[in-house]
Amino acid sequence: MPYRFHSAAVLFGFAFAAPMFLQAQLPEAAELQLALANASATFARTVPSLTATERLNQHGRRGEMQFGKKTRKNELRDVSFTLPEEFQTHEVVSAYRFGTTAGSTGFHEIRTITTIDGKPPTDGNPRHALTLGLQRPDDGAKKELLENLEQDRLVGAAADFGPMLLLFTESGQRGYRFKVLGAERLGRDPAYVLGYRQVSGPGAVAEFREREEVLHAAQGKIWFRQSDLLPLRITFEADELVAPKFILRNEADITYLPTPFGLAPELVLHRQYLNQDLLVENRFTYSAYNGMSIIP
Repeated sequence: MPYRFHSAAVLFGFAFAAPMFLQAQLPEAAELQLALANASATFARTVPSLTATERLNQHGRRGEMQFGKKTRKNELRDVSFTLPEEFQTHEVVSAYRFGTTAGSTGFHEIRTITTIDGKPPTDGNPRHALTLGLQRPDDGAKKELLENLEQDRLVGAAADFGPMLLLFTESGQRGYRFKVLGAERLGRDPAYVLGYRQVSGPGAVAEFREREEVLHAAQGKIWFRQSDLLPLRITFEADELVAPKFILRNEADITYLPTPFGLAPELVLHRQYLNQDLLVENRFTYSAYNGMSIIP
């Protein structure tokens, strides 16, 4: 039976050697974890009031995997994958906010699509393509939220990366291991880099693929601006062996922006690969934020 890969997207940052002066007097992991927990708690208070305009630019293609017969040991053999050379490109503009829905837990991204490729959306049936979330869905509510983004023309969409900061509350950090990795620049600002890896609990990132749900343990890096220890960038990566010699890889990069309403997503980039072949790249950008101002 053919297996169709419906994909999603977002970019990853580039690592580079930091100047020696950035490496001096690195903080302890506990200090960065405390700053992270405080930022997460503040984000949880302010995020219900946040609204913005979201623009998704997608560059993707859909491949098909063919499976041969299984061996006597029930192992797959003769697996092949065909992928078109051409990419499809689309632009989706949405009214964006955070909220909760019946049957779901935590805050999720909620979007009302205003245009797809410059035109109002049609009433097409959303596909059960690959989508990414942050918490295990309840009664299908989360899956429905993510599928609302796809419509008819998109190859697939990665969504719900915006509230990723909420993974790292004081209690949530108990399921992770952290390690200070050094210092780099974040744009023009010196920053500390903290590595994280989930070691307990169900996978924090839920991926819906066709009729299956796959949970991935979260791991990646967090960048803290040295001047105030604000966590302004989080990356995520996950590899999965989907067939012999075929690894599906997701990479995500979330950049947060300080606003009068607290931290808010500024740019979300996601890429998905099968081995070395790029399947989809999504670029989410945000503007016109409004919300409840934080009292200094």
